[in-house]
Amino acid sequence: MLDSNQDKKPSAPRSNLFQKPGAPKKITITNPSTGQALSFPSPQSSGQEEASKKSISKPLPTTDSQPGQPSIREDRIVKENELIIKSSAPRERSKKSQYSQSSANQSEIKISTKATKSQSSKRSSTALISKIKEEEQNREQEASSKKQSPQPEHSSGWKPDIYVHAYVPRAFLAVNEAPAILLSSTPVNGVNFKTYTSDFGAPYFLSQLEVALPPPTYSGALVSSLQSLHVETYKTHLLDCLILDLEAQIPEIRTYDMFGVQLSVIDRGLEIYSVSVPGLREETPNVAFGDNIMIRQLVMDPRTELPLAAPASGSTGYQISAVVVGVDKTSEALTIRANGFTPHLLLCNVSFIVQTRWIKNLQRAVTNIAQELLDSSRHIDVVSPWDDNSGDSPSSLHDYGPIGTPIKTPAIRTRQGSFSKIRSPLKSPLASRQDYFGVIGTPVRSPTKERPDYFSPMIPVQQKQASLYHENSHNPRIRLPETPTIKPTPKLSVQPSSQGWLRRNLFPIESDGVMQTSLPKGLFSRSWFDRNLNYEQKKAIDAVLRKTYGSIPFLVNGPPGTGKTKTIVEIATQLAHDDEFEGSILLCAPSDPATDTLALRLRHHFPPKVMFRLNDFSRTFAEVPEELLPYCYIEKDIFSLPPLKELMACRIVISTCRAADALIQARVTNRDLVNFETNVRSALNPHVKRNKNETTVLHWWALLVDEAAQAIEPEMLIPLAVVTPAASSNNQPNPAFVLAGDQYQLGPRTYNKSTTLHISLFERLSSTPLYANHPLARKSISRLSPRLPYLVPAFTNLTRNYRSHPAILAIPSSLFYSDTLIPEAEADSLERWHGWNDPGWPIRFDCNNGVDDCEKILVPGGGGWYNKREAQKAIACAIDLIQNDFITEPSEICIMSPFRAQVGLLREYARSLGFWDLNIGPMEAFQGLESRFVIICTTRTRKRFLEEDAVRGLGVVNEAKKFNVAITRAKEGLIVLGNPWVLERDSHWLCFMKFCWRNQLWQKDEDGPDERMMEAGERDANDWVPHERGHTEILTGLENALQYKNREPAGSGSKAVKRFMSERGEDEIWKSGIMAEATVLEQEE
Repeated sequence: MLDSNQDKKPSAPRSNLFQKPGAPKKITITNPSTGQALSFPSPQSSGQEEASKKSISKPLPTTDSQPGQPSIREDRIVKENELIIKSSAPRERSKKSQYSQSSANQSEIKISTKATKSQSSKRSSTALISKIKEEEQNREQEASSKKQSPQPEHSSGWKPDIYVHAYVPRAFLAVNEAPAILLSSTPVNGVNFKTYTSDFGAPYFLSQLEVALPPPTYSGALVSSLQSLHVETYKTHLLDCLILDLEAQIPEIRTYDMFGVQLSVIDRGLEIYSVSVPGLREETPNVAFGDNIMIRQLVMDPRTELPLAAPASGSTGYQISAVVVGVDKTSEALTIRANGFTPHLLLCNVSFIVQTRWIKNLQRAVTNIAQELLDSSRHIDVVSPWDDNSGDSPSSLHDYGPIGTPIKTPAIRTRQGSFSKIRSPLKSPLASRQDYFGVIGTPVRSPTKERPDYFSPMIPVQQKQASLYHENSHNPRIRLPETPTIKPTPKLSVQPSSQGWLRRNLFPIESDGVMQTSLPKGLFSRSWFDRNLNYEQKKAIDAVLRKTYGSIPFLVNGPPGTGKTKTIVEIATQLAHDDEFEGSILLCAPSDPATDTLALRLRHHFPPKVMFRLNDFSRTFAEVPEELLPYCYIEKDIFSLPPLKELMACRIVISTCRAADALIQARVTNRDLVNFETNVRSALNPHVKRNKNETTVLHWWALLVDEAAQAIEPEMLIPLAVVTPAASSNNQPNPAFVLAGDQYQLGPRTYNKSTTLHISLFERLSSTPLYANHPLARKSISRLSPRLPYLVPAFTNLTRNYRSHPAILAIPSSLFYSDTLIPEAEADSLERWHGWNDPGWPIRFDCNNGVDDCEKILVPGGGGWYNKREAQKAIACAIDLIQNDFITEPSEICIMSPFRAQVGLLREYARSLGFWDLNIGPMEAFQGLESRFVIICTTRTRKRFLEEDAVRGLGVVNEAKKFNVAITRAKEGLIVLGNPWVLERDSHWLCFMKFCWRNQLWQKDEDGPDERMMEAGERDANDWVPHERGHTEILTGLENALQYKNREPAGSGSKAVKRFMSERGEDEIWKSGIMAEATVLEQEE
C-alpha cells in the first residue's frame, strides 16, 4: 500500500521496549528557492518519543554483556553526521568531463552542462521554518532530560552483521518457545456454502466437494526449471512449488512478530481488544479480516521489567489464537477477539502465522485441474504435423512437453492405455456455419440457433504445413518429412471442442493454431463503446470476438501505459452486449484494487442486476469504493453470494482470482452445472434414453484476466476451474480464455526464488514456441512483413504509450520491447523547470556520494538500509517543484526506494517540513500507477553489499523487472539518484546511465564523497565515465530517429543534436513523411 494521504502520524516502531533514548540530532536542508536553512530532527529521534509513552524505555540488560558493560550489539549504532542539502538545481561547473566512445578512433568529446540559476520562490516559507524550529526546540528540551546510553568499545577486528534482525532479549523469546495450551477464539461468520448449495439441491445431484484435503507433501522433484513441467507432472510440480514457498514464507512472517506490546481494551465482556501493528498500512505484515494471530500474555518481573525467568513462568501458560475482527490500515491497528484473555495482563507477545485457508484453496484448484488435465489429454484432440506413415510418432504423454523442447504429439493414450494415431477434425474450407466459440473444425449446428460465420478464409493446419515449414521456417522446432503426404480431412458429426480444452489452454502447441493465408483488410465493421481505442486495441478486441485463432489462450501483451485494461474492458462490454453471446463472463485480476478498477469502468455500461462484484468475505466495507457497493451482495454484515437465480442472471461477474474460489464452493462451475443439469434430467425422466453425443450448453463462456502476469499459476487455476468444461462430455461453446499483462514488469510475489512459482502463467505461455517464435511476435518485428502463410496470431502487441514523455520511454522501449513503443502522450508541461539540463529532455541522473547506512540494530524493525544525502536531495527537489508552482498537488510527485528504511526516512523528512501529501513508498507498491514526476532513490552506494542484496532480493541491481516498473511510472519528469559505480554492475542501469551521459542529462554530486565511502575503498561517483567498462555503444530507437532526422552518422549519439521537441511543426511534417514512406514500401511489397 502507498503512503495514505489520510495518515497524519509517522509509523510507530514495532516494539518500544528496546528503544534507548538519546538527544536528537539535527538535519539541515537549504531551501533551493529561498536559500533559507530548514532544520529538523534525525529520523531516529522523531516518531519514537510519542510511541514510547506506552512502553518501557529503561535500557535492558542483555545476555551478551557483563554487568556494567555495554552490549556488543550496541556498537552497531551508526554514527550520524549533520548534512546540508544544497539546491537541487544544476550548478555552474568549472570542470569539463571527457567521454571517450568505444568507436574505432576513440575520439574524445567534451561535455559541459549548462549553468542555471534557481528562480526566486513565489511562496514564503517563514511560517513553516518557525514552526519546525519550535517543534525541534521542544524535542531537544524533552530529550536533554534523559540519560544518553554510552557508546560501546570493541576490538578493531570485529565486524557487525548488518543484516541481523532487531535484538530481542532472551526472556521474551523464551516465552514464545515454552509449551503452552492453545485457546481458540470464536471465528468470524463466513459464507455458509453448505446452506447455499442445499437451497438449490446441489447435495442431492452432485458428489461432495472435497474440502478437507490432506496436507501436501514434498515429492523432491526438480522445480527450478520449466523443463520438468508437463501434463503428467503438473500436479506434483505446482504442489512442490507451493510447499517450498510456504516453508520460505514462515521465517519472513516471523520477522514481524512483536514482543512486549500493550493491548488496549475495547470491550471486556466480549473480549475485544486492539493492538497497534507498525507496517500494516503497507501490508507488512499482511493481515485481513478473519485471520488468526497468536498471543501470549506476559507476567513481568517488576525489578528487571522483563518476563519472569525459571523456575517462575513469564507467561500464563496459554497461547490464544485470536481472531481479527477489524482492520484499520490508516491508524495501523487491529481489532481482535481473544477468548480466554486475562484482562489485567495487557502486555503480550504477538506472533503472525500463515493463513491456511488460501493454501487449501490453491491446493484444491491444482489437484482438480491436474486431474482434469490428465483426463482431457486422453481424448482425441491433437492434430499431428506428421503423416500417418512417417514413422516419427511419439509414444507417451511426455511428448506434450516439457516446455521449450521439440514437441511431437500425434499419438494419444486412450483410457485403456493403448496408443493410436487419430486425427482431430479440422474446419472444411466449404463450411458455412460455425459455432460462436467453436474451435476451427467441421460444421456444427448450435444447440439454440444458427450463428453467422465470423471467420476469414482459412485452411487446415495440416494441408499447409509443407509450405509453412519449408518456405518460411520461422519455427524449426517441428520437424517434417521432406515430402509429406497430405490426406483430406475427414468430416465428423460431432466437434470435440471441449475435449482437450484444458490441455490446449495450459500447454498449447503449434498444431493447435489456425493457418492464415491472406492478410486481413484492417477494417472493423462494428461499433465501439470506447471511441478512443487505437488500431492495436481494436485488432485485439476483434480477434477475441471472432476467435479465428483457435481454441487457445489469447494474450494481450501490454507494456506500461498502452491501455491493456481499456482493451479488456471493451472486450467484456462487447461480449455482454452481443446477442449471439448467450453465456456469462468471469472477469478477474490478481488484486482487489485492479479488480475494482475493472468494475468502476464497467459500471457505466451495466446496471447492478447485470454485473456482480464478488468480494471475499474477509474484505472490509471501507476498502470497497462507494460506487461499487450497489454491485456487491451483503448478508449478515459480510460480503456474500446472491441467491442462485440472481447469480445466474448476471452477465458479468468480477472477482479477484482467489475470491473466485467462492464460485467453486458454491458449485456453480461449468462442470458442476453440467453434471447438475444432467442428473436432474435423468432423475425427472429416468426412462428417457439420452444420446451420448448430445451437446450441453455451458454457463460460463469467457474468462478474462487483467494483470495476469502478477498472479502465480496456482492462483490462476482457481478462475480457470470455474470455466473449464468437463472432459467427458460434449459441451458448447468453447470458453474463451483471454489474458492481459506484461511479463517484463513485476511478477507475482513469492518467497522462494529458486522455484518456478515466480513465473506466471502469462509469462510461461508467452515463452512457448506458439507465441515466442511467431513471425509477428514483438521480438521478430522488422521493417519487412513476414511471408504468408503463418498461424493466425493468438496475441496482440500493444505499442502506443499514452503515459510517458518520449525521453523517459526511450530506454524501456529499447531494452524490453524491441523499440516498438510509440509515444502518444502530451507530457511537456514540466520541460520549463530550471532543474533540467536541457528543456527538451525531462530526465536526469544525479550522482550520489553519500554513504548507505544500516538502521540501528537496537531500534525495533532495524536492519534496513537508508541514505541520508540521497533522501535530502530527493526532498529538496520535490520542494523546489512545489514552491515554484510547476506542480500544485504534492501527491503528483512520487518518491520511491527499494528499501523500507529509506522510505521511512523520506517520509520523516517530508512530514517534518509539512509536506504530508508527497507520494512516498516502496517500488513494488507503484506497479500499475503513474505520477507526473518520479524521483527514484536507489540508496545502495557501496558495492560490497551487492552480493547479499542479490541473495535477499533487495535493491535494484540485477532486478530487471523492478527497473522497468520504476522508470515507466513517470509521465512528465524523471530523476534518478544513485552511485554509478554500483549501478553499472547491472546492464540495464548501465544502458540508462550511458543514455543520460551521451545526451548531457548528467549531474555530479557537488558535495563530494563521504569520508566513510573513501575509507571503505569506494570510488568517487563523479569520476565515473562509461567507456571504462568497455561496453559496446547501443543507441535507443529515439536517438536513432533523431540522428536520421538530423542526418547524423550512426555512432555519434554523444554529439549535440537538435532536440526532438524543439520544432513542433517540423516534427509533425517529418513524422508524416516517415509514415508515408513506410506505407509505400508495404504496398510495393
